[in-house]
Amino acid sequence: MNAKDAVIAAFATFSRIRVPARLLDAVDWRGGAALAGFPLVGVVEGLAMLAWTLAASWLCLPAPIAAAVFTCLPVLVNGGIHLDGLCDVADAACSHADRDRKLQILKDPRAGAFGVMALACYLLLFYSLAAGAGPMQLVRTSIALPAALAFSRCLSGLAVLRWPKARQDGMARAMAGEDDNPPRPTFRALAGQAVLSGVALVALAPAASGPFAIAAAAAVLAWYHRFALREFGGVTGDTAGWFLQWCELAMLAVLILGGMR
Repeated sequence: MNAKDAVIAAFATFSRIRVPARLLDAVDWRGGAALAGFPLVGVVEGLAMLAWTLAASWLCLPAPIAAAVFTCLPVLVNGGIHLDGLCDVADAACSHADRDRKLQILKDPRAGAFGVMALACYLLLFYSLAAGAGPMQLVRTSIALPAALAFSRCLSGLAVLRWPKARQDGMARAMAGEDDNPPRPTFRALAGQAVLSGVALVALAPAASGPFAIAAAAAVLAWYHRFALREFGGVTGDTAGWFLQWCELAMLAVLILGGMR
């Protein structure tokens, strides 16, 4: 696996950004290539959100309009792949069925009532945080978003590599390899990017809120570990997306509320 393969595989898997077919044909997908480049998708997503907040501030747009686009931008970049995981996990966890049935629900492409409710709550919370921040405060927060979104993806990827898998098939198993020993280059790439993005987050976050955002991400990660093993016996691609969304919401809340004066 090389860096070019990792970047191409990550954007082809985790984003709606078009990757030319000639590049995809040359990619070596083995060894968790897509996971190794996963944090870079977060960087691009964060830069898009920063660009929007700068444009909205320059145009003096009303806060509700700026917040609405700010909330929708991640979906435009990643195609809603992680929100899909949030919906599926909510449907499965709230079914109160046995573990095998919950895993079947995760694979069902249809959204149930609990998934819709979880999605509505998530988007409402995300929008409220963005709308409640002043224009310049949202800009200051967005400066740290590329680092924050990369950091959350590092944690999600490392969990997929290291933690037990709920199924012997599916995306998590395919990304982590055929056995429970994570591909070392992918693990090293994610661990290194976690350190770099964490340092950048501390440096760029407003009002020294960076360490608290990292602590919030760690708390959600601990909750995720307990939840995934209790409900499903391990992680899946859906639970990875579920974690990513709640982790990023927690970090955004800390960055915005911690930056208020």
